[in-house]
Amino acid sequence: MRVPWSCVVVMGCLSWGAWAQATPPPSVPRFERGACPVEVVAGERIDCGLLVVPENRHKTDSRSILLPVMIFRSRAAKPATDPVLFMPGGPGGSAVQHRNSGKGNPFLDERDYILLEQRGAKFAQPALECPEINALKGEQAAGRLRGAAATTALAKALGRCRETLTASGVDLDGYTTEATADDIEDLRKLLQLKTWNLFGMSYSTRLMLTVLRRHPAGVRSVLLDSVLPPEVNFDEVAGVNLLRSLHLVFDGCAVDRECGTLYPDLPARFAKLVAAADRRPLPLKLDAAATGGRPVEVRGAQVVEALYSALHDPAAIPLIPKVIGDASEGRFERLTRLVQDNQGPATFAFGLRYSVWCAEELPFENPARMAAQHAPALGLGGVDEAAASPEECRAWNVTAASPVENTPVNSDVPTLIFAGEFDPDTPPEWSRRLLSAMPRAYSVEMRGRSHGASFHPCGLGIAMAFLRDPTRAPAVDCALKLRGADFSLSAHPVD
Repeated sequence: MRVPWSCVVVMGCLSWGAWAQATPPPSVPRFERGACPVEVVAGERIDCGLLVVPENRHKTDSRSILLPVMIFRSRAAKPATDPVLFMPGGPGGSAVQHRNSGKGNPFLDERDYILLEQRGAKFAQPALECPEINALKGEQAAGRLRGAAATTALAKALGRCRETLTASGVDLDGYTTEATADDIEDLRKLLQLKTWNLFGMSYSTRLMLTVLRRHPAGVRSVLLDSVLPPEVNFDEVAGVNLLRSLHLVFDGCAVDRECGTLYPDLPARFAKLVAAADRRPLPLKLDAAATGGRPVEVRGAQVVEALYSALHDPAAIPLIPKVIGDASEGRFERLTRLVQDNQGPATFAFGLRYSVWCAEELPFENPARMAAQHAPALGLGGVDEAAASPEECRAWNVTAASPVENTPVNSDVPTLIFAGEFDPDTPPEWSRRLLSAMPRAYSVEMRGRSHGASFHPCGLGIAMAFLRDPTRAPAVDCALKLRGADFSLSAHPVD
């Protein structure tokens, strides 16, 4: 099923450069049916193609770019006429990577399910990838690159990546949330859909809100999971959001009789562990297969990053007290597994990530508040959860977005919002704050869940029912019955 991407376009097997310079150009935007961007399971009804759109929508002479589209056809005898369009988080993640089958997708029982690769993502042409940044992120994860040296190295690498991309003809100002929202509307029209339902996860919740701001008429309903509202200044509170989730774990353990008895001083143990790792790297014995045979310096930041990763896994959250308790007493087996899972280079298309973030987030943020999020006083080992720093954005050098991109979206389109109790990135409060500007929105907090709260039988069931009739408040009985995280030691056998 793999076909060279240069052979996908209707014009034949021209190279990307030759195609981009073809004159006169075919009409844009347009949709061209073609091969799938990934190898798909034989026998499934999956239609694929390319959305062809201008690279910079504010320039009349802009070249065109190619965005892969996958349409998973419904299993229903008479599918609903309004499909779901799903886009993932990031910015910089791929919508189509590894999406080779519709099996297990409940939405296909009733309607089609569409994926659109965001402009600049891995399978788009061009893809705004910066391999050196991915490698440097791996160096940070291994503790070999830290603090000011890391910021300097990232900024220099970004400058080089910028030069490479712009020399190839890329217009970095074309890769914005606004532009992708317009791509979405173009795709709806080209597929001749009167309306459809939008499903956004994490960063793509901001994208779907932008579609509501710009193109509400074509949207029947919206599903938002782990909301990143445009008006929140993420980098100003990234560390505090992580700390909020950790304290939920500390408090959950404290009120559980077994956990609270064994770890009566969990916050103090956590602080002691991070401080000890900062004084001297922890002597963890990591698998060479996970580290590439290179040494890993497990300092406070690596400990915190390991716990941050665990906070994304509902099954791992109840085990965090034991991870901290054991490690504070020199037993590192559980912590070692978490640290190992964090090793290796990053996988984002970082050019896309920085183009969006440096245009739409950094210009509206307070540098002092950002710096405070990784200050020693926060007690997080200096870990920096910000998506970008001022130094990196200066190196990337894209045009700042209009101030409207930092304001709330008002909409009366029916919207269902999911939030995870322990989400360390997008706290439930961000979901609730949408309700004042969206009178037909409903917020559901999933106890015990984290980022990606709806990806659970209960959440998916609520979403399916909502799509059948978005005009009615969804029944959330299953969410009310969720037990949440069980910190009792008897619930987690020792391994």
